[in-house]
Amino acid sequence: MVVVSKSDLAGEKTVAKSAYRQPVTPEGLKAIEAGTLTWLDDEMYNNLNTGVLEQYLEEKNLEESFEVSHWNTPKVFIGIGIGAIFSGVTAYIGLKLGLAISAAWYIAYLLGMALKWSPSEVNIATSATTGATHASTGFIFTFPAIFLLASQPAYALADGPLVNLEPGDAFTLAFIGIVASMFAGFLGVMYFIIFRRVWLVEDPLPLPGFEATLKMLDISSDVSTGAVEHARDSLKTIGVWTALTMVGLFLIEYPLIWVNDRKVALLDFLAESAHVGDFGLASFYSRGKIHQPSGTVNGESLGQTHWSEETAWNPFAYTYVGVALTPSMFAIGWFMKARVAFLVNLGTIVGWFFLVPLAVFMNVPIYDATQQSNIPIQEYASGGSAALQMIAFAKTVRTIAIGAIVGGGMFGLFKMWRTFADIFTDIGSAFKGDASQEYMEGKGWYEWPLKHIPIFMGVTFIAMIVIFSIGGFSPLSALVFASVLILTTFMLGAIAVRVMGETGIEPVSGTSFIVLLMLLGVFLNAQDLLQLDTEDAVLLGLVGTTVFGSAISMSGTVIGDYKNSLYIGNRPYHISKGNIMGVVPGAIIGAGVAIFLSIQLAEGRIQLIAPQANAFATFSVIFAEGQGDLML
Repeated sequence: MVVVSKSDLAGEKTVAKSAYRQPVTPEGLKAIEAGTLTWLDDEMYNNLNTGVLEQYLEEKNLEESFEVSHWNTPKVFIGIGIGAIFSGVTAYIGLKLGLAISAAWYIAYLLGMALKWSPSEVNIATSATTGATHASTGFIFTFPAIFLLASQPAYALADGPLVNLEPGDAFTLAFIGIVASMFAGFLGVMYFIIFRRVWLVEDPLPLPGFEATLKMLDISSDVSTGAVEHARDSLKTIGVWTALTMVGLFLIEYPLIWVNDRKVALLDFLAESAHVGDFGLASFYSRGKIHQPSGTVNGESLGQTHWSEETAWNPFAYTYVGVALTPSMFAIGWFMKARVAFLVNLGTIVGWFFLVPLAVFMNVPIYDATQQSNIPIQEYASGGSAALQMIAFAKTVRTIAIGAIVGGGMFGLFKMWRTFADIFTDIGSAFKGDASQEYMEGKGWYEWPLKHIPIFMGVTFIAMIVIFSIGGFSPLSALVFASVLILTTFMLGAIAVRVMGETGIEPVSGTSFIVLLMLLGVFLNAQDLLQLDTEDAVLLGLVGTTVFGSAISMSGTVIGDYKNSLYIGNRPYHISKGNIMGVVPGAIIGAGVAIFLSIQLAEGRIQLIAPQANAFATFSVIFAEGQGDLML
């Protein structure tokens, strides 16, 4: 947290410091006063996030960026192509690991360096790359919940599934979501135009980890042969490791062996073959995971240690400990660094080493939707054995996690009321023209014109009503959703971007839970007025939350591109334009891949953990049917 400057007892001013922001260095201040400090020099690096440097560079860019920042359509299309392709990869990683992190920007940077693009060209092209990659984020986190509710027995009610998808329904919902996400993505980019000067120039958000991309832009500015050759070598290295990873995962996950009406991966087959009696390698390895001893049946791994009255002494029967052989997870941890990676895993640690064992040990009652009653968890192992830790996680801990996310988000909204007051003041200044110079006479646009924002808000508002009405929902319910989207994309998006600027992680799924709570609260309690049955209310809530997730993801994406552009002399106008151009192809391809994977997941053809989608499905059942332990 930033410590505000204050007077000490002697009446002298103390300097504001934080873990990120530091006072400007004497050498940097001299260079700024003399006007000799320039982009990517040593003093720039020494004074990042001081505020003084950023305001100096903003003034410098207003005068000189028109000589540096040039739009190159073919190179932007290359960036869009890379981002669109990797949007599908991001969808797979997001469903498999629960984190929508992509290496598309890294590929685009290296390609730009190999082709001797200038730092300005690389930055603009990669802004289109990141726009295309993240335009479909909502389809990764939220939309799969629809297919889980329709197909998975775990979410079935006493009278059947909560959602019934007739032929053509999936296509209709996908069409609504994709088209609406395009408009919402544009809106997410435009909203952050308001905050760019406030949060990146006057009081710069640190955005931990952005220095890596800035350094890569620095390398691209070096036109020496060595730098270009190094970029080409890096691309070759990426290609080799990509091939090795694909081969490794092919052996780990693809069902190459077909025996006894079973399809198993090669490593699973080898593990199952290496056993003596009931003891074998499959007890420690199955489905791409090295895990705690689980036991085997006819050589096949049980996957988890089962609890029974005879094995109640075994600590492994109360939890699950395993390591997935997933290269993506190692790579994500490498980019996150230790602190952020620990924060991401903190919920897992608390859940599996405290809450799950406690629920199994205390024989906590579990709500069974098919029986419409609470059943002590150990009764599931009555007369035999069962993986009670997995039941505890799905039925109890996941519900606790949802409550923690929603509660934390609501508390955060209340706690940041003063921030919102400041934001609206900043908006007033921006629209009065006090905060920026959009158009430079005789040179062109420096920033995207602010007057376009209210125009596009109106266009998006009308588009949402038309799209959802065409999709079969009542016009009044579409009107309600459009109103919620316009407001929440601004308010919750601002909080999400602020959190991302301070920690490096944007809480897309956390804020999405709040939006889903709002939407279900309105739709389920006003069904007669809005002409919605329970199923339609849930579908509209989930599709609407999908659209919201894509919108705020674009707000978070553009912040990194804006921040880098400030330090290399690019015009924010070009960054906005690049992100907006990447939205349409990214939304189509990324959403298409995510929907395809979601269907395969729901029908049991592939194994993906999809933690957010499962949590959204659980959340929907609890609120739509009033089933489950709401006290959790």
